[in-house]
Amino acid sequence: MTTVRATVEVFGQRLGLRADGDVERLQELARYVDQRMREVADRASSVDTVRIAILTAINIADELYRERETNQDARQREIENHAERLVRRLEKVLKHDESPEAN
Repeated sequence: MTTVRATVEVFGQRLGLRADGDVERLQELARYVDQRMREVADRASSVDTVRIAILTAINIADELYRERETNQDARQREIENHAERLVRRLEKVLKHDESPEAN
């Protein structure tokens, strides 16, 4: 993957960043963090940028964890459904093999 450089602005701070990927993605991520920090700042009683950044990071981490849990639950259900289908197919084959016509 190619390393790219971009200058982004987050919560009034211009930052020079380097990351793997593309510039548009990096800018999109910066806009998302900026938006989330502004939302937190609107609700917070503090104007301390570091405190707002930490609260925002915790909120984004919570989103990530919830998304992972949702995906994990969905994947678990998918595996269980697949296993049930396999068991039914095996039972069907075994019944067929046990029938008098099969001998």
